[in-house]
Amino acid sequence: MADEELKKAFQDLQFKTNETRGRISLGETNKKIIYQKQRVSEVAHRTVSEVPDNLPVYRSIGRMFLLTDKPSELERHKQEEKEFKEKIETIDKQRVYLEKGLLEAESNLREMIQSRRS
Repeated sequence: MADEELKKAFQDLQFKTNETRGRISLGETNKKIIYQKQRVSEVAHRTVSEVPDNLPVYRSIGRMFLLTDKPSELERHKQEEKEFKEKIETIDKQRVYLEKGLLEAESNLREMIQSRRS
């Protein structure tokens, strides 16, 4: 009976560590995607800021273009950059939290293996 409980606990911990590693990996992938979007927004902001004030500015939405003014486009890009930065910080905080849980689960697995060998 104790062997079955130990086996079940071991499987649960192993599942938890594998799931946590997957979530960390997914977070890093999302972070790279968001970072790329942030860079695109920064480049667009620089490009729009170089446009003379008297020229019309068009915003691409899907397959159509929307006529906007330069200040609103600059503000929109600044806001996007800020949102992307916040998302990256959130992903970093989540990664730290998940890594702590992963270390704890791995140490529990090691303890379980050591107690089994004894």
